[in-house]
Amino acid sequence: MDYGWEIQLYLLLFVCVAMFIYKYGTESHKVWKSAGVPGPPPTPFFGNIHQLFNVEIGVRCSVKKWQEKYGRIFGIYFFHKPVLVVTDPEAMKRIFVKDFNIFVDRFFVGEGKLQHSIIQKTLFFAQGHSWKRLRKMVNPAFTSGKLKLLMGYINRTAGLLSEQLLDSAKKGTPVEAKTVFGAYALDVIAGTAFGLDINSQNDLSNPLIQHARSLTTIDKIVQLKLTIIGIFPSLIPVFRAFKIGYFRYKDVKFFRETLLKLISEKKHTKSEQSDLLQLLMDVEADPSDGDVLCQKLSDEEVAAQCLLFMIAGYDATSSALQYFFYELARYPQIQEKIYSEVMSVLGEDEELSYESCLKMKYLEAAVEEILRMYPLLHTLTRNTVKETTLNGMFIPANSAVLIPAYNVGRDPEFFHNPDTFIPERFLESSKHDINPVTFIPFGYGPRQCIGLRLAMMELKIAIVHVLRRLRISKATPEVLEIEDYSGGLVSKIPVQLFMEVRS
Repeated sequence: MDYGWEIQLYLLLFVCVAMFIYKYGTESHKVWKSAGVPGPPPTPFFGNIHQLFNVEIGVRCSVKKWQEKYGRIFGIYFFHKPVLVVTDPEAMKRIFVKDFNIFVDRFFVGEGKLQHSIIQKTLFFAQGHSWKRLRKMVNPAFTSGKLKLLMGYINRTAGLLSEQLLDSAKKGTPVEAKTVFGAYALDVIAGTAFGLDINSQNDLSNPLIQHARSLTTIDKIVQLKLTIIGIFPSLIPVFRAFKIGYFRYKDVKFFRETLLKLISEKKHTKSEQSDLLQLLMDVEADPSDGDVLCQKLSDEEVAAQCLLFMIAGYDATSSALQYFFYELARYPQIQEKIYSEVMSVLGEDEELSYESCLKMKYLEAAVEEILRMYPLLHTLTRNTVKETTLNGMFIPANSAVLIPAYNVGRDPEFFHNPDTFIPERFLESSKHDINPVTFIPFGYGPRQCIGLRLAMMELKIAIVHVLRRLRISKATPEVLEIEDYSGGLVSKIPVQLFMEVRS
């Protein structure tokens, strides 16, 4: 019997399916070419994501290579999503400020729908009018007067940190920087945001600590989730049905229940404790503000902002302190200059106050320099709510913008000798030479990080307490190798700090 026609039919079917799959994987990759925007050629289905998040290449190296070839504005693809990469200061200013109404929302793989409902209520993930309302209502909790109320707890926690490091220095043993500063960050967050005294620097068994570390660990499983959703966004409802999100469901569930319970207890006990939870509970919108329909935050919204504070604060604080002390070990003259300023402002015994913190201009410049070199988020994103043009290039609606904060901060056109730790560039006498839009560790414009001042205060207090008693004598590895496949900058080899007790 002749089966030739059946074989031909199967071949035709195979070719049709292959063509359909190829069309699905490449159809959206015509956007930038038709708009006349230059950029690297995309791969079917993946776009350019495999280059950006390749462990050996990474975002920083890919962007640098593409910028040299295509200029300061070029187009790439996150899977099917067209993404415009921008490092031009004027274009960045338009995105962050002048045309903010077009670029108001952040971009996330899966359009943020891979987040659990409470996470979507945070300032970082909220969109459109929801973000605008939340920002207006949360702002009063972050005034300088409210921040002063948190100084006592941060001082006590930083004192515990210095005690821990002092003990290690006396024994002559190094410490793993990320671990010890991560414990400090968790203690500060638990106290200032939740009103809890957990002392993770001495006790790691607390469930809050376990869930916090699990929640903020970005691993290969997260990358796999993003890859599947990036290629097949239609699977988002399936992921949501099975409670599969960017963050682990069990951790989000734990914090949601814990925070809602704390809110309920505070309501019944009429707590006067000055933590972020209480400050947000007390916030009331201006009755004359017609944009704010609800005059108070819901319990879930209060819990969401505190959860965001923990997610953002844990990794950001521990990483910033890790790199700060690493650079101090490499530049002992800068370390001694900061120590001299601390002693001139405080002496040996005076407790650090909000006002004395502001007096330490060289310390602040050094912290800003570290944040330039090692930004809290190495990339910032925006999503276009409608079509527009940028530097004569057409940008369609619902396309994304990526601004690589690390590359901008290390660009020799913006910062002389960018790979060298030079705090002096951020002193008042030199700061006017810096274009503000090129210093973006906290973002820029209306969507700049609301916790900027609190983060700076938390970093400076820790540094003062440590340097008052200890000298960082050495740090390893000798050469930092940084991975950037997650939102932050991760040292491939854990940073170890060696310390000496100051006489």
